[in-house]
Amino acid sequence: MQTKTYSDLYNLVQALSGVGSFTAEEKLNILQFVNRRAFEAYRTSSSWPRYAVIGEERTLGTDGLVPYVQAGLDNISDFQRIYRSQPFLRNSALEYEFYVDSNGAHVINIVTNDSTSVFVNYQKELPTFTEESTNIPYEFFFYLAHSVYADFLRMDGQTDKAMTEEQVAGTYLALELEKIDLRSNNNTINKKFSTYVNRQAR
Repeated sequence: MQTKTYSDLYNLVQALSGVGSFTAEEKLNILQFVNRRAFEAYRTSSSWPRYAVIGEERTLGTDGLVPYVQAGLDNISDFQRIYRSQPFLRNSALEYEFYVDSNGAHVINIVTNDSTSVFVNYQKELPTFTEESTNIPYEFFFYLAHSVYADFLRMDGQTDKAMTEEQVAGTYLALELEKIDLRSNNNTINKKFSTYVNRQAR
């Protein structure tokens, strides 16, 4: 998937602001704004393709727990669905009910002959961006530039201009969210049909 560098993002914010350079304090503020706004964008949808992991095998503890962190795998931000076998292949896969607490996902109705692993759909954690980052998501790029510029204007007391930039930023994010909605209407990754059969442990 396409990415941009933090330097690209910084240069666009600087171009929007029309200033030759920022102070060291302003640079730090901009980085903090970028991370805050990136988290805001990330949380607007649980279906960003960049962060979606589908049917990844995870170790299941003897207590039925799937932890957020397992060695060699991405950290889980949000659990979405948990299956007994690899989903979205030839056959239907039994889907488990579960609840989430601070330790991870507790799978319900595990029976003794079930496997020691399950298959999880989840959302990966959003990384924290730094000035050296080269992994700024392209789908967030223009939203981040205009929303960070809006924050910069607001910090400078230019609230009217900030509101205008906020609207521009919102338009960019809405366009990306629309793509997700269109894609979601055409697949079954996040759709769940609850039936008697898929609620039973077999």
